[in-house]
Amino acid sequence: MALLHKLNIIVHVLFGTIALLIGLIALVNQNRPRRHIRFGRYFLYLLSVVVGTAFLGTFFFRSTPFLLMLTLLSGYGGYSGYRTVRRRERPATPYDIVIAVGALLTGLLYLAYVQQADSNWSPAVVYPTLSALVLITGYDLVKHIWLFDRLKTWWLYEHIYKLCSAYNAIVSAFTGTVLPQFKPYSQILPTVLCLLVIAYFIRKRAVRLTP
Repeated sequence: MALLHKLNIIVHVLFGTIALLIGLIALVNQNRPRRHIRFGRYFLYLLSVVVGTAFLGTFFFRSTPFLLMLTLLSGYGGYSGYRTVRRRERPATPYDIVIAVGALLTGLLYLAYVQQADSNWSPAVVYPTLSALVLITGYDLVKHIWLFDRLKTWWLYEHIYKLCSAYNAIVSAFTGTVLPQFKPYSQILPTVLCLLVIAYFIRKRAVRLTP
């Protein structure tokens, strides 16, 4: 069991590190569609492995509230960001809704569990991460149920926000693990920088799309 745990960590760290580099390449090549799409697809493949190994570690080896919340955020952000650009102005499928509800309920139930278990966790990190997950899943559900016609043209902004959030989750997990002596700032600072990047790219796209 210890060997499997070690192998899972090695795969998780290796693919996570590569995902950081590939995701950055995709991010800085937004003005080169072919390269952006190609490296964006590579990033999603890598992210799938990172999320999968993280869930394996959570359920079979050890669990930390911070890492599980980041796993949910990065996994759902990557999935929903990909589906957003695939659907564009088409409505979500029932499968998309099930995934959104599942991610939201998992995050809320796990938070209730760690509060009852009185485990070692940092509210300053877990609550903002859960809030980001609630924001993305809640937005998708509200859009599907009530405001689809009004929000369907925002698909590009959604794609930017969701994929950047997924990338930020990996960065926060990396800095929180490598720089544990600076917690919670080593986890909060990447999020602040990510929000600035999101605001920059959304504003840049909005200016281009303005008649």
